[in-house]
Parts: sequence; structure tokens; C-alpha cells
Amino acid sequence: MGEHVETENVARGYGSKDVALINDPQLINKDVEQQKPAVWEEALIQEFLYAIGHLNHCEQHLIEVDSSVGTTIFGDIINRIREQRKTVGEALFLIEKLEATKSGSNIRTSWESMWCTLKHLTTALIHIDECVEKILKRVGGGDGELIKYVNMLLKVRYSILESLVQLLSRARASAEIITRASVRCREDLCVESSKDE
Repeated sequence: MGEHVETENVARGYGSKDVALINDPQLINKDVEQQKPAVWEEALIQEFLYAIGHLNHCEQHLIEVDSSVGTTIFGDIINRIREQRKTVGEALFLIEKLEATKSGSNIRTSWESMWCTLKHLTTALIHIDECVEKILKRVGGGDGELIKYVNMLLKVRYSILESLVQLLSRARASAEIITRASVRCREDLCVESSKDE
């Protein structure tokens, strides 16, 4: 009963028709069925990719600060952000039905290498965005010739994003083969399964 009242209070601002939608599971399910799953899935994948890239970029910036001052001021925060990035990656793998397993030895699984590739590509995407932003500031200052470099980078950016989505799609389609194979991968860069810890 308490949940119903809270839902009604939240929905009250949207009108009585919306209250019925929120309280009627059949209407909610019907509405969800009408949505295009491919668009939702692609948008969700892109959000995960950006989240991974931004978290890794935060790690890099804090490492730069520690490096420039010559002492570890932010080491604990860097480790916490790294663990958060791994958790976001695990969530992506779970949602995409990709099983990221930890081998527990110096030989890393192919899934862990997939994770490393995903991390590096998402970080590259963020760096390209920053390059475009910086060049656009100069273009605004009257250097119109630089716009061709922006267009060049935008094509690279699109290609990287396309490659990331294809990487996940192909990994899902080839899950059995990837699981059987193994390659070397740095331990600090790989997804760790929380059940193995």
C-alpha cells in the first residue's frame, strides 16, 4: 500500500492518465513491447562504453597529477575508480550475455583481452572527443583550415564507436570459441569476477 501511495504521489504531477500507466503492469509491458529493442540496446551499449572510457580517463588524469607532484596523493581514489570501471564492465558483459571469466594465472582468458581492448578503445574515443573540442576552439578563433582536421577526427571517432559495437556483437556471437581460447593480458587491466574474489 505504501509503495502505491508513493507511486501515486510521484505520478500525480504528470496527470491521472499516467497514474494508470504506472499502476497497471499490463500497460507498462505493452508500452515496453512497442519500443524498438535494437535502438534501446545500442544506446545502452554506447552509454556503457562512454562510462568505461570516462572512468578510465579519470584514472589517467589522477595518475598524471600524482606523477607531476612526485608522490601518491590519489592512489586510493585511482584504485576505487578502477574497481568502479571494472564493475561497469562486468555489468555490460552481463547485460550483453558475455561471460567474463578470470583465469587466476598468468595466462589470461580471451574475455579478459576483450575487456582490455574495450577499455583502450573507449579511452581513445574520449581522447578523440577532447582533441575535437580543442581544435574547435581554435577554429572559432578564425583558423578555418583546421575544420578539415575536425572532420577527419570525427570520421575516426565514428569508426571507433562502430568498431566497439561490432566488437561486442561479434564477441556475443563467438562466445564459445572465445571462452576456449586464451591469450596474455595484464592483470591490472582485466575484468575480475566478484565471485572469484
